[in-house]
Amino acid sequence: MMVMDTRPMQAIRRRAGQRFPQGALRGALLAGMLPALLLAGPPVLAQEDGIVATQSQVRELDRRLDRIERRLDSSALADMLRGVEEMQRDLRNLRGEVDTLNHRLDRLEERQRDQFAHLDERLATLEAGGVASEGEAPQEEVVDFDLPDAGEQEAYQEAFSVLMDGDYAGAIRQLEAFIERFPDGDFAANAWYWLAEAKYASGDFEAALEDFERLREQFPESDKQGDALLKIGYSHYELEDFEAASEALEQVREEYGGTTLDRLARERLQRMDGS
Repeated sequence: MMVMDTRPMQAIRRRAGQRFPQGALRGALLAGMLPALLLAGPPVLAQEDGIVATQSQVRELDRRLDRIERRLDSSALADMLRGVEEMQRDLRNLRGEVDTLNHRLDRLEERQRDQFAHLDERLATLEAGGVASEGEAPQEEVVDFDLPDAGEQEAYQEAFSVLMDGDYAGAIRQLEAFIERFPDGDFAANAWYWLAEAKYASGDFEAALEDFERLREQFPESDKQGDALLKIGYSHYELEDFEAASEALEQVREEYGGTTLDRLARERLQRMDGS
């Protein structure tokens, strides 16, 4: 065990006691320590100031977070979020409408191709001077000059020419006026047929369907029976009543087999099966 030699310290104490009384020694020690304490004081105060500053910054951050939270919970931001949701919903609706319009455009192009193909066949028959096959309707363009009422023939040809020019609205007006003027005329059945065709070409499929069916009911001996039945199937197809469309088209194939009507009905049925 090490023993510390205290003799030097005792000697120093004796000398100090000789030079200063006990009270004076204490005062001197305090006087000597005071500067040291003053010198040591600032770092401690600086540390305390730093702690106080940090706590103040934390409180300021808390206040700022509170303000942000209140803003997030405000009705203005909620309204903004609802507006964004509504815009997204409207965008989805617009995309659906675009898809629908594209589908209708495709269907319109198909109808136009079918219509022009049918008209081309009719015109080719007229140009060749041929006679329509069994079940196909003779062409209205062939004018019978022995008709007793030349006024009826002229009115019919005028309305038909408007239709061939592609003025469907004008043709509808003239054909309706013709039917009202000549309800039992020789061209009445044909007028009903072409009236229905004009409505079909205009996209009014329900009205076209009614007129095609009226033609078949009121004029059972008309040579337009087959064409009207085919277009009844087409109209149901456009109205997306595929069961009724299939029934009408199958009836066309059964009653007019081997004709152009049969081929057109078969092509439409194949299209329905493939869709």
